Amino acid sequence: QDEVFDDCKDLVQSAIDGYNVTMFAYGQTGAGKTYTMYGSPGHEGTTPRTIMEIFRVIDLGRDRFDFVVTGSILELYRNDLVDLLHNSGDTKKKQDRSSSILVDNLTCGDTKKKLNIRQDKSGSIIVENLIEEQCSSADELMQLLERGNAQRTVAATAMNSESSRSHLVLIVKVVSVNKVTGARRQGKIITVDLAGSERLKKSQVEAHMQREAIEINKSLSALGDVIEALTKGSSSIPYRNHK
Repeated sequence: QDEVFDDCKDLVQSAIDGYNVTMFAYGQTGAGKTYTMYGSPGHEGTTPRTIMEIFRVIDLGRDRFDFVVTGSILELYRNDLVDLLHNSGDTKKKQDRSSSILVDNLTCGDTKKKLNIRQDKSGSIIVENLIEEQCSSADELMQLLERGNAQRTVAATAMNSESSRSHLVLIVKVVSVNKVTGARRQGKIITVDLAGSERLKKSQVEAHMQREAIEINKSLSALGDVIEALTKGSSSIPYRNHK
């Protein structure tokens, strides 16, 4: 776990500097993706280590910047986006007035609305109606992750006793305002625990779980097409082929 995180630790600084960063584990079902991303007590994975690193870097810069961190967590189940903070327990209310200059459109979970992926006026891709909670410490962000993860869809198959039946996405936004100049930056770091590809004959799933497996494979194939297009420098990237 140490070696894996050392390879991507610098990406946290990039997000705090205002860039958008994504980290994910990709592979066949049962390959250890969830362990890589989340680990176990004493052997924490990439996502918990990323959360700790975010607040470590923030603490080093508090003399020059004001920071606000918000978190969201969702799953892509079949072809549907599901907000895992909705009905996951008490959700926080919107941030107080003192931090309202830092975060725009923070949402709280009073009603459940359909999640829509769209492009905002600045050109950024957002998930409309997704609940965002402000987190002032690594512990608060870890609690958000645990609440959302508890709502994730999992099931037993012949290949994996705790097979993820959805893609789990944690979105952390970091907004900073320079105390002297007032300059504002917003970065984002996304960690994704992808469900694993599987062959129906080997996993021996039936009924609705077959549909889950088919949709998982379709989405992973679409992701592979995007990665291939980016790698080859194609003029057209098939982002819209799947959510």
